[in-house]
Amino acid sequence: MFDIVDHGNGIFIVKMRLSEVHTLDVPELKEKLQQAIINKGIRKMVVDLSSVKMITSSGIGIFLNINQSLKSNLRLASPNTEVQKVLELTKVTSVIKVFDTIDAAIQSF
Repeated sequence: MFDIVDHGNGIFIVKMRLSEVHTLDVPELKEKLQQAIINKGIRKMVVDLSSVKMITSSGIGIFLNINQSLKSNLRLASPNTEVQKVLELTKVTSVIKVFDTIDAAIQSF
């Protein structure tokens, strides 16, 4: 579903392995991300979306929820053109910062 790497300085990188983040995956994905935040004491998170080809509104809801849990310390990185378009149309980009690269997302903290 995803891999988490401790980047140091309290920043964790979440590499999504799903090509589609849709309604059926939402409950499990949300629970696993929330558990990781609690278990690892995550305060800052970058989600690498480079493998994600499609995302639904339910999937976007997860990121909004996680962003709230992390007190706006969630960054999304490397979305493809389609995912970027969905993030912009749903106004997610006004709430969560989105970056072209993981490095740019990390530097934003």
